[in-house]
Amino acid sequence: MEWGDIRVFLGVARAGQMAGATRTLGLEQSTISRRIVRLEEKMGVSLFERAGRRLSLTSEGSKLLAAAERLESIIIRDVMSLRESNREISGRVRIGTSVGFGAHYLAARLPLLGEMFPGLEIELVALPRTFSLGMRDVDIAIVMDRPETGDVRFKKLSSYVLAAYAQCDYFNSRKRPLVIEDLRDHRWCGYINELLYTTELDMMTFGDVVITPDLRTTEVTAQLEAVRSGAVMGILPCYMADIDPSLEIILPDLVRLERTYWMVVHSDLAESPRVRTVWQEIERWVHMDRALFIPERPRD
Repeated sequence: MEWGDIRVFLGVARAGQMAGATRTLGLEQSTISRRIVRLEEKMGVSLFERAGRRLSLTSEGSKLLAAAERLESIIIRDVMSLRESNREISGRVRIGTSVGFGAHYLAARLPLLGEMFPGLEIELVALPRTFSLGMRDVDIAIVMDRPETGDVRFKKLSSYVLAAYAQCDYFNSRKRPLVIEDLRDHRWCGYINELLYTTELDMMTFGDVVITPDLRTTEVTAQLEAVRSGAVMGILPCYMADIDPSLEIILPDLVRLERTYWMVVHSDLAESPRVRTVWQEIERWVHMDRALFIPERPRD
């Protein structure tokens, strides 16, 4: 049994279809199909159940996936890390995180890594979703939920503060809220609850006061722009909203939420020089910008 065939199997299992694996594997679909058939013939079992274009693993396929991932871990940890230790920091590092942290913080800083390490290739996946390190979605994940399972190493990156914001013109024709109960009288934007990928984004409950947003979206950049329009209020991270002088904080002493970013890497890659370098630089940036993420008191 060849590692090349196992690698193709891993690609198809993770993509859920042969067509979807062509890009990650760099192979034609016909070649992928032929390699899978060859692997099934060598093993004497069916690895996938086919339903149209989608593929699902059989029980034998699930067993092979677990074994293949263990083998992949050995290759990554013991072979690739050894190779990297004898050369400059180079290669690809893919970072997965939320839209807010990715687009509004990391994106402006990651190009600095290219200047420091010309051989380093950075990919930023900033999406409202979860990331699987075991399935190799990304090399480093920056998430809001503390990892509870998986063969991973993680560290608290930083807490961050959120507050209620409105555009200055919003109150031209509206009364300012004086107490929490007054928040019900205003128009809000927020998340679509049914599409939340983490409960950490459920931010519209203040004691007995529950607010149903008039405008609901899946990510925070859209909410930031909605608040900037002057038509709605919203709960926004201070590190995103405080840089806009047209936005003001509402009830700063009463509405102050805190969440946490965790940085996570699969144990296989924890000692990879390229991954460790990116990890350490992100950690350094956030530490230097602590006052941005945790202002002593949000500006009003």
